[in-house]
Amino acid sequence: MAPKRENDPGSRASRYFVFPWRLRSDVPFVVIALTTLIPLCVPFERRKAAARAGATFNGEQKCWMVQRDKLDALLPFVPYRYRPDRKAPYIRPWMVPQALWGFNLRAFLAPEDWSRIRKDAYARSGSRCRVCGGRGPQWPVEADEGWAYDDERRIQTLKGVISLCPDCHGVRHWGKTMTEGRQDAALAWMAEVNGWSHTDAARCGDQAMKQWHTRSRHTDWQCDISWAIKTYSVEPIKDGETLARDLNKKFMRQAEARVGVKAGHVTHIEHLFHEG
Repeated sequence: MAPKRENDPGSRASRYFVFPWRLRSDVPFVVIALTTLIPLCVPFERRKAAARAGATFNGEQKCWMVQRDKLDALLPFVPYRYRPDRKAPYIRPWMVPQALWGFNLRAFLAPEDWSRIRKDAYARSGSRCRVCGGRGPQWPVEADEGWAYDDERRIQTLKGVISLCPDCHGVRHWGKTMTEGRQDAALAWMAEVNGWSHTDAARCGDQAMKQWHTRSRHTDWQCDISWAIKTYSVEPIKDGETLARDLNKKFMRQAEARVGVKAGHVTHIEHLFHEG
């Protein structure tokens, strides 16, 4: 079963209809037969531009929407899964090597700087998921740091921060999702968003895990957050590196506790996921 979603236009799709829509939590799915409406990620300050381009605002859903045949004029606001210029996968696991757990903006920046960056990501998307256009039931979106990996030089480089709903975020952080026992729901969501079969999604998860094992064999990874420094004119805090290493140890302990593997076993995570 796919995870429950907030009842808005970005919520889970039916197996039988392309784009269903729940109006409220107490009413069943209804189908828009002739007109397919796509949820949009419209920042508050861009709402007039969106309206001029053909978007309409649904007050009950608190969402800007557009008919599918009018997407071209509103591409900057269209979630990735609906953009005609993109192909699946729209969301997939992108796992951080074990040596870099905890090495993130929350550790390296002052709390107020990290808060400004993540809130800017929320605002840029109109507090909707940039992948699916949906929102979570408890909190709308979460900030996701997009990292690129240089496997030869072993450098993790920050490329940006976007807003994701909790479901899409759970797919991205596949390892954490697995240790928390939420992999079945995340696998179903990955399949649904990408238009894949369960087998396709499982294969993608397996490939991500294999890649994680390969990268996690190395302990000399470096972390480059120059994108945040240049984009937001922020400076890393003095003890950021120490804090990141402390967080790494904390996350390792948490992983050990969740999977019931004895502390001190160098390859305990690899043992958990049955590498090879």
